[in-house]
Amino acid sequence: MNSTNFFFDAYTKEQLPTHYRRLQNRYTGDILFNNTNDEEFQLPESAFIVKDVPDYFKITTNELPKSIACQTIIQYPGFLINFENVPSLSDYLNERFGKSSRYKLRREQKKLEQCFNIRYEMYFGAIDKPEYDFIMDEFYRLLELRSLEKGIKDNINLATQNFYRANVYQMILDKKASFYIIYNGEMPIDICLNFHMKDVIFQYIRTYDIDYSKFNTGYTDLMKQIEWCIANQIKLITFSKGDFYWKRRWCNTVYDYNYHIFFKKSSLSGRLKAKSYYLAKVMKQYVREKGLIEKYHEFMAKNNRSKKVTEDSSAVKHKSIPYETEIENIETIDYKNEKFDFLRRTIYDFLYESDEKQSEITVYSILDQPKSYLVIGKKSKAVLSNTSNMSTL
Repeated sequence: MNSTNFFFDAYTKEQLPTHYRRLQNRYTGDILFNNTNDEEFQLPESAFIVKDVPDYFKITTNELPKSIACQTIIQYPGFLINFENVPSLSDYLNERFGKSSRYKLRREQKKLEQCFNIRYEMYFGAIDKPEYDFIMDEFYRLLELRSLEKGIKDNINLATQNFYRANVYQMILDKKASFYIIYNGEMPIDICLNFHMKDVIFQYIRTYDIDYSKFNTGYTDLMKQIEWCIANQIKLITFSKGDFYWKRRWCNTVYDYNYHIFFKKSSLSGRLKAKSYYLAKVMKQYVREKGLIEKYHEFMAKNNRSKKVTEDSSAVKHKSIPYETEIENIETIDYKNEKFDFLRRTIYDFLYESDEKQSEITVYSILDQPKSYLVIGKKSKAVLSNTSNMSTL
């Protein structure tokens, strides 16, 4: 059966099937979209699916032709932040988090800014084409690395990148899309692609440099974007599909995504296709409501963690040593060179735990210890090596 994705079409193309006439912000009453195509709604085949219709839109529709019927089914929850009566980030954090959690969030941001040369950029309404091309290259490089780390073999966002590369530049200029980026110096380390529909932002894809995992850059990114939204009178910020714990912690509104299943009444195959599709989605929703999908994800996450522990047994670790310890037969290396990529995450873990600055450390190769390295900061030292080598130090 043919299908289309409602929110993708609305946000990225501003085109919807002609059955849908107007979109209104359910929470503010603002008109967000009017369909200028007045052609009668037609089905491309005997059955047709419109996926992911979010109910934070109040939708005005045309009456269906007598030959077409429609069934609606809820498929999964969505999450958003409604900024009504939210005067500041601090007020919002006070509302959603306890004192201990707020402290941890602020601490992560402070650590990030202490250890690196951090700056924040929102590209919305203007961006130089060479900078855009560089950001896109880094965006998909980081997304691919993150997908490999998570074990995602067929990431749809990687498969459809040609569309975004070709279209997002003009969308940023037209204020229909944005990049929010955390930079370390000149390198993006956390990139979020947003789509905009007037006063609504949809956070579509976020990725980050996995070498900075210890710093939880996603939470800093989110706090900074909340500040930006409040400062720029954004009414809602919504998030990609998926029911995750962090969304329930951060978001103050839960809504539903619906599927609309259209079919030709006179077509037996159309009715059968629509009915079988509807029943499959009913079963999936039942399984989801019983928490079985969540339990499956928890099981897979647990397996992945166990697998990662096994894989990490040979990974590079760091071991702090007394600062006065002298290690001879060492040679300075440029750990930013790509041949030392395997070291970088461990070095940044060291920075996180020691509160050293990246600009103030020096890294050495220990010549008489195979695949062992020494990192020295202003007040801390550590040896970098795999677990087996460490036992001999």
